[in-house]
Amino acid sequence: MTHAPLAVNFTTAKHTVTAADSVEVGIQLSNGIIGYGTGTPNEVVTGDTMETLQSVVETVITPTLIGQDISNWNQLVQTVRASIAFNGPAKAAVELAMYDERAKTLGISVESFLGSGQSSVETDFTVGIMPIEQMIATATEKKQQGFTSLKIKVGSHNIDQDVAMVAKIQAAVGQEVSLRLDANQGWNVKQTLQAVEQLMAAHCQIDFIEQQVKASDINGMVELTRQSLIPIMADESVHSVEDALKMIQAHACDYINIKLMKCGGLSEAEKINTICEAAGVKCMVGCMIESEISIAAEVAFVATHKNVQFADLDSIYMLKNHDSLKQLLLDKNVISFK
Repeated sequence: MTHAPLAVNFTTAKHTVTAADSVEVGIQLSNGIIGYGTGTPNEVVTGDTMETLQSVVETVITPTLIGQDISNWNQLVQTVRASIAFNGPAKAAVELAMYDERAKTLGISVESFLGSGQSSVETDFTVGIMPIEQMIATATEKKQQGFTSLKIKVGSHNIDQDVAMVAKIQAAVGQEVSLRLDANQGWNVKQTLQAVEQLMAAHCQIDFIEQQVKASDINGMVELTRQSLIPIMADESVHSVEDALKMIQAHACDYINIKLMKCGGLSEAEKINTICEAAGVKCMVGCMIESEISIAAEVAFVATHKNVQFADLDSIYMLKNHDSLKQLLLDKNVISFK
């Protein structure tokens, strides 16, 4: 298990995170090649803890892989996916290690294994819920550091307060910085439509509003997608290919946020993005508060998939020692990280 304290506690409408905690998995082949992956639990999103994640990896998934042949790739991936229901972070940790060792076996990077892609990936930075003066100061600092998009956590105040906060942040960073709002299921349909009207009137540059209503409220997502002048992104509503297909068929979102910890790894992320692309639905690849190993895989995925229009892979910037970890991330991939 790894524990990396954050520089500042990260608060959403659902919880507060103080560190990037992850379970690291290493898989060794008979020829000595070792692949590494990590899984990060999130009790309010995936229902996992560090303890349950480690237990599932050790007692459920690992026994199904011992003695298997890495060249039987598709079967191995299916074995991991079928080993247990749910438990996305545990599956992701093992699968990322498999992708890493498979790429090493071929003498290429994970990015090359996924396919040729763009030379750089630009992420936003997420500003957690804090006193407004601190949120404005953080947003201004991140603009000065070069971020051109900021994700703002909302949903813990009433709508008027949330909108006023967003408007103040927009005024502080200027119109050249776009904002992305994430309510983490903290609003309802009426509140969201009220917020959209007020945000438009305030001339805020909003790329999208993410998961305003409860994950199970598909009808609410449908209504918002139909009425909102600001694009609607689904996050907690989509954990699997089946969830994505349901949202697409119901016209319940404009965009979908793919997270490896939700869906269980790169193989499921590939499938989700494929059906989204076929349906004309753009994607974002997001993260929990994760380690550099899983972030590296997510960067590679963004770089190799044109349908992924947004990246929210900022957790390494939140760590106390993020400069050294960012360099480690760069060393693991052939792509740069803006």
